Amino acid sequence: MAGVQKAKSEETHRRVLEAAIAAVEAGGMEAVNIRKIAADAGYSVGSVYKHFADQDALLLAVNSVTLGRIKDLMASKVETVDEPLARLKVLALAYLAFARDNRNLWMTLFSHHLPEGKAVPEWHIQENIALLGFIAAPLRELDPSMMEEDLAARTRTAFAAVHGLVTISLEARFVGLSGEKLEQEMNFLVERLAG
Repeated sequence: MAGVQKAKSEETHRRVLEAAIAAVEAGGMEAVNIRKIAADAGYSVGSVYKHFADQDALLLAVNSVTLGRIKDLMASKVETVDEPLARLKVLALAYLAFARDNRNLWMTLFSHHLPEGKAVPEWHIQENIALLGFIAAPLRELDPSMMEEDLAARTRTAFAAVHGLVTISLEARFVGLSGEKLEQEMNFLVERLAG
C-alpha cells in the first residue's frame, strides 16, 4: 500500500512540475499560476501545495530542471573535446544555444528571486556550482598553478562575461550582437578570459 501511495505522490509531483515547465516555456515566469498549473496537471490546488509549498518552491523546481538541461547540453557538447580552450569555447556556444532555444526557461532562471529573508536551498546552490565546474575544469588545465580562490573568482568572471554577452544580445540591446558575429565575438571573449 505504501508503495502505491509513493508512486501516486511521485506521479503527482512529476505532472505538476511538467505543467509548470510547460507554462514557463509558453509564457515565461509570469505564466506560473498555482491554480492554472493545478488545472493543467489535472489536480486540485491543494494537491499542488502538498508538493510545492508556494509559487517560489515551484519556480525553484522549474529552475532546477533548467539547470539540469543546461548541464546535459554542456556535457554532451564537450564529451569529445580534449583541448581546454576549445572546451571553454564549446561551453560558451552551448550556453548561447540553450538561451536562444529555451529563452523563457533561461530568463526565468535569472529573473526569479526569492523574497527577502528566504534562503536559497543548499541543493539549488549545489546545482549552480556543478555548472560552474564545467568552466573551472578547463581553466584549471590552462593554469594548474592557480590558487583555488583565484580559480573560483576566474570561473565566476568567465561565466558573468559570457552571460552578459548572451543577455545583451538576446535582449536585442543596441550594443548587442547577433548571428555569426555574436559567435565570433563569443570566441574572442573566451580567448581573452582564458588568458
